[in-house]
Amino acid sequence: MLLRFRVTNHRSIRDTTELVLTKSTFEGIRPIDGDWGAATNRIVGIFGSNASGKTNLLHAIHFALRAIRNSAHWDSESPFPYLPFALDVQCSSQTSAYEFDFTVQGIRYVYGFESSAKGVHSEWLASFPEGRRRTLFDRAGPLPEDITFGRFLKGENARISRGMGEQNLYLAVAAQAKHPEICKVHHYLTSHIEYAAYSENQQNSRIRTIKRWMESDLVRQRAESLLKFADLGISRLDVEDIEFDAETREAYEKVFNDVTKTLGDARFTGDEFKKNFFEDQQRKIRFWHKGDGDADGYVLDIESESSGTVAWLSLAIPALRAIDNGHVFVVDEIDASLHPRLTAAFISLFRDVEINTKGAQLIFASHDTSLMGHLAGGALEKEDVWFAEKGDDGASEYYPLTDFPVKADHNLERRYLSGRYGAVPAVSWEDLRASLVAGDDA
Repeated sequence: MLLRFRVTNHRSIRDTTELVLTKSTFEGIRPIDGDWGAATNRIVGIFGSNASGKTNLLHAIHFALRAIRNSAHWDSESPFPYLPFALDVQCSSQTSAYEFDFTVQGIRYVYGFESSAKGVHSEWLASFPEGRRRTLFDRAGPLPEDITFGRFLKGENARISRGMGEQNLYLAVAAQAKHPEICKVHHYLTSHIEYAAYSENQQNSRIRTIKRWMESDLVRQRAESLLKFADLGISRLDVEDIEFDAETREAYEKVFNDVTKTLGDARFTGDEFKKNFFEDQQRKIRFWHKGDGDADGYVLDIESESSGTVAWLSLAIPALRAIDNGHVFVVDEIDASLHPRLTAAFISLFRDVEINTKGAQLIFASHDTSLMGHLAGGALEKEDVWFAEKGDDGASEYYPLTDFPVKADHNLERRYLSGRYGAVPAVSWEDLRASLVAGDDA
């Protein structure tokens, strides 16, 4: 489970900020009864005006996970990815920092790193197996000699560190070397936290993944159930694998070779990637729409479906997989192309204890204030709501609704829109109208 994420100096985030997923009543290093499920929140929704920094906080999670997943392959010829706060000249000479606080098999871990375009400046990993901090490793610079190992981290630590450069996180290098303890932590961060931005590229990527999942009868049945539930006029779906003739396959071979050559990344040139590429092109998802009476009327492939249908399917199927496995699902612009009631139903999947039996968590950003209201069917409670607000200096700040006195009969949506909690745009119709009228007069 994810307990907390901390970030400093990333995009619009200048100062250190924390997104906390433990309940506001939780104190100490670990729950007295050891039940992390009862001590953590299943849902966190971040609300705020446009350009307030909602996306940037979620992007920081994605950025850090990308470095953990891929930095073992990065070399000194390319700068370490670096996205400092741009509105303060001092920030461009300071490091960015990212830290995850999470549990693996009931044990609490804290992992983080500091970096700049020059590479990794520091990195740390600690565990709390008995309620006391145990340092597993602590890195104070870019070189192998800058890292020290705690006595509780067993393995060939020094040998593995010699394969580490200034662009490489030790966590990534050690996981690649199959270090037993590090692999466990690395696997959680890279496989149990999934980021889903609402963009065409991200959505297309999720659709490609869904096509592979559709080999499973269970996934197809679930997809049909989700589509019927959403009242999209779709009665069923099926998956068809088409065969390419020699000419078509040759054309796809050329496209594949050109793309992988342009990317120049070893991850995209292997046989497995090529196999997945061709399977994606050959596999078609077809949607059967209702006709007159009970009969199926007409068939559309996924490329011809509405953006709402594609958005619902591309989010709901991965969400159910996250719930099945107890993962963390991070979604930007969760309400894009979805009706508010459908968005509320999606969120409620994570709250339902009969569906979400393994403690899966949902973190999302949204403009849809109706999710706070009674019409959403109680999709969000006060523990679930966070706000993002950008100050006059352009720096984003984040704070939870629990910082304010909230009563059971409060209309959260109305109070938020009235400015009780901040994080709303200061819109001046008079100023806009005056400037437009002045422009017309000129």
